[in-house]
Amino acid sequence: MSNIIEAKGLTRKYRDGDSTTTALDNVSIELPEKESIAIIGTSGSGKTTLLQLLGGLDYPTSGEVFVDGKSLKDFNDNELSHFRNKTIGFVFQFFHLQDYLTAKENVALPLIVSGKDSNAAYLRAEKLLEQVGLSNRINHTPKKMSGGEMQRVAIARALANKPKIIMADEPTGNLDKENAKNVLDVLDKISESGVSVLMITHDEQMSHRYQHVLHLDKGSVIQKGNK
Repeated sequence: MSNIIEAKGLTRKYRDGDSTTTALDNVSIELPEKESIAIIGTSGSGKTTLLQLLGGLDYPTSGEVFVDGKSLKDFNDNELSHFRNKTIGFVFQFFHLQDYLTAKENVALPLIVSGKDSNAAYLRAEKLLEQVGLSNRINHTPKKMSGGEMQRVAIARALANKPKIIMADEPTGNLDKENAKNVLDVLDKISESGVSVLMITHDEQMSHRYQHVLHLDKGSVIQKGNK
């Protein structure tokens, strides 16, 4: 089985005047296709920086990232944006939904932006919302939904372009226990369907849900593990 993600020697340094901060230090990671991984660490451990590098949202100071067999450094900005939109679905702690759009319209938006027929986009949006358990919220705007429901809309939106991997950055960070469980259950089902899932979390108790686990501390890998 080939790797959906392979990163070698990732280092990310930030300069501020005469000082340099190392957010990530020589981190390597592999994730086979259709498998899942939890990247666990406390605040400031470098886990979000790692996600940004793996997802092509930022560039490493050194090292190289391969996603679906392609080196991200070989793309220009437009090519990288197109590749990212087709290959990766992002879910963040904050939902980033459009307040004035319904759930269906929020999910359909990336499809329409990518040139899909609007009718086909709305049909797919309805199916995705049903998949995440929100068939009764299709025509609701975010203001009429709970935090857990909004996060599930965000997950449905991330699936719109049929990505090969979902990258989730603390997606339950703003949710109560029940809504957090609902969101994690949805992500588990997505993983079981054959979409790779990369989860960023500070919660050690979530590690049992994932096939691979990587622990970060102060920008370095301190432990790797598999089920």
